Amino acid sequence: MALNYALFENHLTSDPDDYMAVTTNGTSLNQDDLVKLMLVRGSTLTETDILAVLKMEREVVCEQAAMGHHITTPLFNVGLSIKGVFNGLDDTYDPGRHMVRLNLLPGNELRQAAAAIKTQKVKGERIRPIIEQFVDVSLNSVNEQVSAGGLARLRGSYLKFDPSDPAQGIFFIDATNNEAKVTVVSLNKPGELHFLVPPLPPGEFEVEVRTLIYGHKNISAGRLDAKLVRV
Repeated sequence: MALNYALFENHLTSDPDDYMAVTTNGTSLNQDDLVKLMLVRGSTLTETDILAVLKMEREVVCEQAAMGHHITTPLFNVGLSIKGVFNGLDDTYDPGRHMVRLNLLPGNELRQAAAAIKTQKVKGERIRPIIEQFVDVSLNSVNEQVSAGGLARLRGSYLKFDPSDPAQGIFFIDATNNEAKVTVVSLNKPGELHFLVPPLPPGEFEVEVRTLIYGHKNISAGRLDAKLVRV
């Protein structure tokens, strides 16, 4: 399998002949997705076993890194350093002038995997947010119902947006194209958004994410391919 890429005009430079490569066939995976892929390989461990081991690994790595140890694994290398200038031998750490920096680098196996990647150029199509799943946490509903004021999640790709830009964000749109914008967002990542649903009246709604994707001039929008019923 190849890493697909398309070329788009690079608006970060003044040269009209400058183009940048954007990968097109990547999706966002979280830990649950990785665990499911492990189970497909026929592991004798259960999902609970794998999650417990991964949790323990995270705890040990965070604990040892916080103690200043340099950690080397096949996937990553991590260590801490201190950024900032000290004024003489008697100076001490000052959070206003200094900062603890996390240094994270790929490990041997991850570097080898990257070196073996094959690439394939494809036709450039406009990249937009892709919403694969809407989860209403309050109702435990997926792509079907939405509760006004409840907790909800969106999963997909290219979802992260700039909350300081009023044109970007998460919008609920009714049958008459009236919009209700989400104002409380607790997680804003490319593959997942966590937020509070705005106070919606009864009816059917579509959910849309609008964002300015890196390297693009204009805001792109993507909608979930399902209508949500407000209950």
